[in-house]
Amino acid sequence: MNKKVLGVVAGALIAATPLVSFAADSLPVAFEGSSVLQADGVVKSVDEAHHAVTVIDAHGGEASFTVTDASGLAHIQPGSKVHVRMTRSALVSPSRGAVASQSSLQNVTAEVVAVDRASGVVELKGANGAVFHIQGSDPLKLANLQPGMHVDVAYAPQVSVAVAPAAQ
Repeated sequence: MNKKVLGVVAGALIAATPLVSFAADSLPVAFEGSSVLQADGVVKSVDEAHHAVTVIDAHGGEASFTVTDASGLAHIQPGSKVHVRMTRSALVSPSRGAVASQSSLQNVTAEVVAVDRASGVVELKGANGAVFHIQGSDPLKLANLQPGMHVDVAYAPQVSVAVAPAAQ
């Protein structure tokens, strides 16, 4: 009797093997990418010694940035219109849960909104409803990523910040 039960169990496992293999193949893989945030504003203050600029955006929000390449900082003056571009690396991996209401500045759980496989850009929505984009470094790794999936985004602590005069 035990041999018969083992035979049935073994047969079921053998029959299910292709399904397990297919499911494993369809899971998205982690991929590296970069996140770019761009904004225009007016310079409130410049601290050349610390390579810092404080900018006020169109909505009155104020933010200070430590500029990575300060070579053009001497040309930026209070009252100048500027364009700020922040870039940082990110690792995007499948999430083990839903979009969390808590996140940190370095890690975010988000829902995939859209995937542009041709360009390698993934559109994501965080718990607060903010939509952001990650440019994947290898578009082939986005093959199994689908809208509605949840992913964890781990940002690198290093941020590259450039501030330049805004186009007039």
